[in-house]
Amino acid sequence: MHTAKRKALIIGGGLGGLTAAIALHQRGWRVEVFEQAPQLREVGSGLMLSPNAMRVLFGLGLRHVVERGVEVTQAEMCTWRGSALMKERVEELPCEGAPPVLFHRAAVHGALNEALGGEIPVHLGARLARFEENGAGVVAHFEDGREARGELLVGADGLRSAVRAQLHPGEPLRYAGHPCWRGLARGFEHPGLPRGMLRETQGRGARFGMGHVREDVVYWWATADWPQGQPVPGSDKAFLQGVFRTAHAPIPQLIAATDEADLLRNDLLDRPPLEQWGRGRVTLLGDAAHPMMPNLGQGACSAIEDGGVLAQVLSGTEDIERGLRDYEARRRERTAWLQRTSWRFGVIGQWKHPLAVWMREQSIRLAPAHVMRRQYEQLWGWRLETDR
Repeated sequence: MHTAKRKALIIGGGLGGLTAAIALHQRGWRVEVFEQAPQLREVGSGLMLSPNAMRVLFGLGLRHVVERGVEVTQAEMCTWRGSALMKERVEELPCEGAPPVLFHRAAVHGALNEALGGEIPVHLGARLARFEENGAGVVAHFEDGREARGELLVGADGLRSAVRAQLHPGEPLRYAGHPCWRGLARGFEHPGLPRGMLRETQGRGARFGMGHVREDVVYWWATADWPQGQPVPGSDKAFLQGVFRTAHAPIPQLIAATDEADLLRNDLLDRPPLEQWGRGRVTLLGDAAHPMMPNLGQGACSAIEDGGVLAQVLSGTEDIERGLRDYEARRRERTAWLQRTSWRFGVIGQWKHPLAVWMREQSIRLAPAHVMRRQYEQLWGWRLETDR
């Protein structure tokens, strides 16, 4: 192999892009990352990385990242009034080799940034205008006039990817019918939310999830049906306090304890699965390839999986175009399933009719243990294939 002379251009410095950069670099590639933001930092609140993603990070030498979050030891699904529909002890789930961990998103991004080690150039303020292929590789043109050349280009530039827009112009975004609010409550303590617990509550057209991301910080998220792009009456915090005023503790207390500066709102958008991701020496990764609803907690996890698979496949072939199509083939079925399932879970979770809500609760409460274990195995049991 002559991979030491090959260079990859990665458009986007998020979790998936940085994972791909580190993985390719460790396998002998030269890599350059181009991020449109003026600083390399991850905005947002919390996220959970489940064992499938954690194993990829561990394989890159980032085992220490666990120390920057809180390991999930138990998971619950609750009714609006707080009675448990489902309880799971994580030790009984498919977590071999890695735990599920709740993080502040910036903690994971910081660990990946540190792992770049100064050996992988990161160009900031680099907004892609277009790319073009020539016989030997790809040329990326940026809005400020910069150019970059490499043997391949990876679009890891998120939901509104400029790379995807050139590959697949005119695609519409799909709105879920509700935003997602994400908050951080600092210094919050409540006996109903011990450290290590991940809890989700489902009501009528509204849901709420919560868990510690640090010893003294609780991350929470909430959904409520609302028109796309429309402001809520009053402040977001006041709106959520109204929606969740009758929910079980500590939901109202968490909202009240959250500073407005620690509360974010994003309309939930995705796109249907693609039949073909890239072409030639260009491919997609993460949200650029398969944006999905957050209902399975697999958006960031699947992007990290992508980065591991991309590096593994490319290190085993001299034919870059064939390698990229192999990478896409290995990822397409799983990520399409995640997209479809995440959308379906969101639709069911937002049901409003009392009979529909009762049916949903009964299906969760009465689900056989082996069915739940099989679902976790599909989500969390994924591993990188053994190198060929």
